[in-house]
Amino acid sequence: MKKRLLSVLLAAAMLGSLTACSSSSGETEAATEAATEAAGGEEATGEEAAAASGEEYDIIYLTPSTASQFWTHVEIGIKNAMYDLQESEGVKINYSVVGPAEESQTEEYVTAFEQAIAAQPDAIVTATLAIDATVPKAQEATANGIVLNFVNCGLGVGDDGAHEETYNQFYYCSNDTIGELAAQAFLEAMEKKGMDPAAGGVLGMNTNVENEALNHRVDSFRTYMAENAPELTLTDTYYNGNVVENAQANAENIISTYGDELIGMYSGNNITGDGVCLAVQSAGIGSDIVSVAVDSDDTEIAALENGNLDAIIVQDAYDQGYRCMENAILTLINGENPETEKQVNCPPVIVTPENMADEEMQNLLDPTRLAK
Repeated sequence: MKKRLLSVLLAAAMLGSLTACSSSSGETEAATEAATEAAGGEEATGEEAAAASGEEYDIIYLTPSTASQFWTHVEIGIKNAMYDLQESEGVKINYSVVGPAEESQTEEYVTAFEQAIAAQPDAIVTATLAIDATVPKAQEATANGIVLNFVNCGLGVGDDGAHEETYNQFYYCSNDTIGELAAQAFLEAMEKKGMDPAAGGVLGMNTNVENEALNHRVDSFRTYMAENAPELTLTDTYYNGNVVENAQANAENIISTYGDELIGMYSGNNITGDGVCLAVQSAGIGSDIVSVAVDSDDTEIAALENGNLDAIIVQDAYDQGYRCMENAILTLINGENPETEKQVNCPPVIVTPENMADEEMQNLLDPTRLAK
């Protein structure tokens, strides 16, 4: 925990939106009386009691994108964990969120990471799409005594143990599993539509960016298809820089190039899925091909409902965010990481038109339902 003056000065200089934190003296009778007085003579509860009787911590959520619904869903879990632990553990969290607007702005992400470190918070919760540039920042943060947790996208693929000495904890969803499930869902959707993989055809491959971890979503999809539907021809991967308009243009190019040979599309993330769904809808071919995407947002949910998308491989963004923040706070409180494994896999599920109305699936598709 950092001193109030230092935190205020650094926060004002580097991240004006950050709130300073202060040292407290623990659960003392004087603090309890102060909280009671502040509450108008009634016994202090909730945040008032936490501020008076517990420790106070500065925690920053450094997001790869403030515009992406996926990272907003992660943040809902982060904030709910903060609220729950403030109540259950009697602590106060000074919470801030920073980061670039778009995932493609990796240089801005790295700059925001540098500024976050300079503000000297107690913990940083983050995800990175620029592994090589993030490693030295992770080293610096950890060397400065900051509890650093990664959520969803870390410094490796997950259980490979990459750079684990540079951070405290990593909650992720196996990209190999995502790709395999997507391929499985694709073949199941083909069967539902009466399409025979043995008859061949072209499958358009689309994703956002080349990334050491995210590449596994594409590679494992290709591997599964090669083993289970070798007659299908998969295109080269079309990258869109995580821009919806680029994703739509790529999909339109695939549609016009392959025509009747095209039997389906795979989209490696939600932004890609948005562009592909728009292209499929515009071409009016939703009932003629199979389309499978990864991660959910409003555009994909609508496409799943109207027949322009056959399945979404959904990570539990809420759970990953919740567990990541919970771990950071408990690490600060206890002085050690409560997990026995530094990388914890949170498996995805297949959501289809048939099961999307189930309450569990609704919460996965739209974690805003869980926001406190």
